[in-house]
Amino acid sequence: MTAKKADAWTLGEIRRLAADQSRVRLTTTVQFDLMAHRLTKADVCDEIIAWIDRGEPVKEVVLHSFPGLVGQSEYEIKPRMRNTLFYIKVTLVELGKPGEYMLVVSAHPDH
Repeated sequence: MTAKKADAWTLGEIRRLAADQSRVRLTTTVQFDLMAHRLTKADVCDEIIAWIDRGEPVKEVVLHSFPGLVGQSEYEIKPRMRNTLFYIKVTLVELGKPGEYMLVVSAHPDH
């Protein structure tokens, strides 16, 4: 699957989950990348919401590197946080089920 723009329904689901931090999980790598830049899960969630609200593009691609989730869709944005361009990728897990959550797979400066 080549990159395409995420549809409106998916953007709504990403935004909904980002607005409820109890439904957002970070990989260990993401936790360390954020700490290195003095950023938090709240900062990432706020930026995801702001990005979607501004109508910025969200690319849909295929997840290639996370055990158990390989092959499902993931979503990319490239916002600025603290004057640094970041590369953020998220995937939606168990959407519509009681344990649904959004996993932040990547959140690091875009080089």
